[in-house]
Amino acid sequence: MAYFPFMTEVSDKDILVVGGGRSAFHKVRAFCGFGAHLTVIAENISPDIIKVSGEFAMVRKPFEITDLDGRDIVIASTDDRELNRRIVDLARERGIPANAVDDKEHSDFIFPAVLKKENYSVSVCTDGRSPLLAGRIRSRIAELIPEEFDEAVGELGRMREDVLKTTDSQDERARLFREEADKRIGIRKIRIGTRSSALAMAQTEIVIRTLKEQGINCEAVIIRTEGDKQTDRPLWEFGGKAVFVSEFEEAILSGRIDIAIHSAKDMPGELPQGIDILACLEREEPGDVLVSLSGRRPEDIRIVGTSSRRRQALIEELSSNYITRPLRGNVPTRLTKLRRGEFDALVLAKAGLKRLGLDDEPDLRYVDLDPERFIPAAGQGIIAIEGLAVSDISDAVRSLDDREASAALRAERGFMKAIGADCHASVGAWATVQKDGSMLLRVMKHDGGNTARVCAEGKADNIESIVAEAVSKMPEVPGE
Repeated sequence: MAYFPFMTEVSDKDILVVGGGRSAFHKVRAFCGFGAHLTVIAENISPDIIKVSGEFAMVRKPFEITDLDGRDIVIASTDDRELNRRIVDLARERGIPANAVDDKEHSDFIFPAVLKKENYSVSVCTDGRSPLLAGRIRSRIAELIPEEFDEAVGELGRMREDVLKTTDSQDERARLFREEADKRIGIRKIRIGTRSSALAMAQTEIVIRTLKEQGINCEAVIIRTEGDKQTDRPLWEFGGKAVFVSEFEEAILSGRIDIAIHSAKDMPGELPQGIDILACLEREEPGDVLVSLSGRRPEDIRIVGTSSRRRQALIEELSSNYITRPLRGNVPTRLTKLRRGEFDALVLAKAGLKRLGLDDEPDLRYVDLDPERFIPAAGQGIIAIEGLAVSDISDAVRSLDDREASAALRAERGFMKAIGADCHASVGAWATVQKDGSMLLRVMKHDGGNTARVCAEGKADNIESIVAEAVSKMPEVPGE
């Protein structure tokens, strides 16, 4: 049977409870709380029922068929299972909905565990499987809901008619009610962990804006990571890009934050147990850009700044004239170093430049590097939202997921994991979903002074086989 929960008015209903024991007591107490016209019939009526506050009739006698006359609802709550079934059958013959407390299969309805407040009610139904557990869930809910919610419901009810008179627009009415509800009850905010860098904050603002469009309140929680503190050493010397992520994962597991916003390319291959990438936003352009001062001739470029081993290998492959030097700091800091003459050029992610509005500076020259040769890092251009795999907000966050970006990231991370590479290895992976539903996965690996590139293609819904093909095509490069 499938039970659909709905509320019905009972204050004008004539309800009969047949039985005087423990189960009848629970039904009497519940109905009295809702002002029903109630009659209890039983040869023996327990003291607990007699003590129930509220007005109801008690008749000490055996059940008779005529007791059903004029009733709107019947509850068979005796200790005799066969009698309960007979009462239900007789009620049904008269078109009266009935319940046998010991036989849900022979009932027209079942009883939820009810939390009754002055202005609202909450019911918990386990479809008759475990009334005990339903009661415990109700008690837990009662502990979690603040008392001021009851008063807030009353106030919103009182203002309802005024709102209905204000506008005929359903959307406008909903907005007004949301605003008033937010004023009266502390709607839970999703706490979003982020770094303090300009790019991290820009990406967090994108997520906050997207969540707010869904009616979800958010707040940013700044976390300073080990990677932010140690700016004078290459990342791979003390943990790679994962140093920007691990502290966020600890904060998620401890409950300090609900979700964390990352550039997907910075995420390690393995996530802690219980944590998942809940959503990916639509991918920005994934390629890299060679940035130099606009007055510098391309042939004069020699010292190129980058902290990525992949970019080091690929930029030196572009020209024997290029020499790479380590570069740390956020994007504005890196551009400042370029302008000061510490570097002739920088290699930066185009997505980051665009999100910061730094992709069209008048004193800078931008050269897009062909992603088919200069293959991006896995996840580059994708904003990933990380959080508990199962929580009270995980479904809401998952609803933001861009399917193409998410599929591409699974393929790119899948390849990295398959070859045992981490997020600071000299490896690139770039997946694109084609109009016909296929996926093209381009990958590269540099080792021992050699770079190997391969391409795999297949149906986008069979990512594992595409990754396997790419791995099988990847040659053993000298120096491994």
